[in-house]
Amino acid sequence: MHISNNDFSPQSNSKCLIAALSVLVLAYFAFPVAMALGYVSMALAFVLGLFAWKSLREYAYVLRSPLVIAALGLYVLMLLGWAYTPAPLDDVRLHFSKYAKLLLVPVFILLLQNEKWRQRCVYAFMAAMGFILVSAYANIFFQLPWSSTQNLGWGQDHTVIGDYITQNIMMVFFAILLLEKAVTSSHRMEQVFFATSFVLAVLVVTHLSNGRTGYLLLIVALGMYALKWARGWKQWLTIGVVACVIALSLASSERVQHRVEQAVTELENSDSMEITSIGGRYNFWKYTLQMTLEKPLQGWGTGSYHSQWCEHVTAEGWCGFGRWHPHNQYLFFWMEHGLLGLALFVLFVVSPIWMTRKMPDSPRRIAWCFSALFAVNSLINASLFSSRESHFFVMMTCLACAGIVLQSVRSSQQPT
Repeated sequence: MHISNNDFSPQSNSKCLIAALSVLVLAYFAFPVAMALGYVSMALAFVLGLFAWKSLREYAYVLRSPLVIAALGLYVLMLLGWAYTPAPLDDVRLHFSKYAKLLLVPVFILLLQNEKWRQRCVYAFMAAMGFILVSAYANIFFQLPWSSTQNLGWGQDHTVIGDYITQNIMMVFFAILLLEKAVTSSHRMEQVFFATSFVLAVLVVTHLSNGRTGYLLLIVALGMYALKWARGWKQWLTIGVVACVIALSLASSERVQHRVEQAVTELENSDSMEITSIGGRYNFWKYTLQMTLEKPLQGWGTGSYHSQWCEHVTAEGWCGFGRWHPHNQYLFFWMEHGLLGLALFVLFVVSPIWMTRKMPDSPRRIAWCFSALFAVNSLINASLFSSRESHFFVMMTCLACAGIVLQSVRSSQQPT
């Protein structure tokens, strides 16, 4: 039976909106710690948001924003790319499924125009990351049943949920939120609590994880924060002290030293086509760029990377090693969807900066840090293709574009 929006009374429509917002808060808590629950809550929030259109249409102007244009534009390109791709149907379906979260963007950005509920979404994400933070330290002494790794002791890899790359990406952004909370709080005890939590989050990345991605993103995000926060010599002095602390933290970590030395060695030996992490990435980028330049304007079509990789790269073992994705989201979209696909993805990445340009310092500063993190991570990972990463980047891009609010929100007539 078809049900139109006209069948909903204003009262029931308001209830539908509250339900959509409540489930969206659940989604922001769930996606870092429980991927299945994250999928379900995201889908349910999307459906409820559609039914609550009457209550949301006053914000319809955001549907013309760069974020929505980029998200829907990318998905339209995938539909068009199906017409000329040499890829088998299974690979095309895989891409439609992987990038389906882009379709959530218009509804989620509408729901997130509500400032009080937007703040609740921020704190839901922070609560989930707080659980991961506490679990990482507890993992030093206890074997937690929900932890991905079971390594006791300081300096070991303590990945709690999923893989260490995604945990580090989220932990770096969590550290930025903690730092912003410490900087903007007017209460001494809150400042101490959030500053201490910030240091603990940084140490999870530098001392309790295997990933080199986290080291790079930590430097990028904190560097951007420094540039957007500093106004005078006192701020720059503070930045210098923090930079020294982080440098000492990195230098004191034997794990960091070993991983950096290993990365240099792998890069130097990349021409031998030995299957390694950094050497592999270099060859992913080199051969994907070669494929891209064969059809730079229109691309090869949706899902084409997987089969074309195996046709172009014939070294033993490299078909299976490299056919999943090129560890570079820019090249991935450019190779499959041409220059327009690349341009739309860049627009998606920088949308938080544009959409918060007239907001107060705090949400604007966080947006810059997030876009910097997103931009750099996409150089070394497939940010929107990998399941856990795409959860984070799609959900947090919507939140960053709407304006991440950490301080007390003003009173309003919006649903509470």
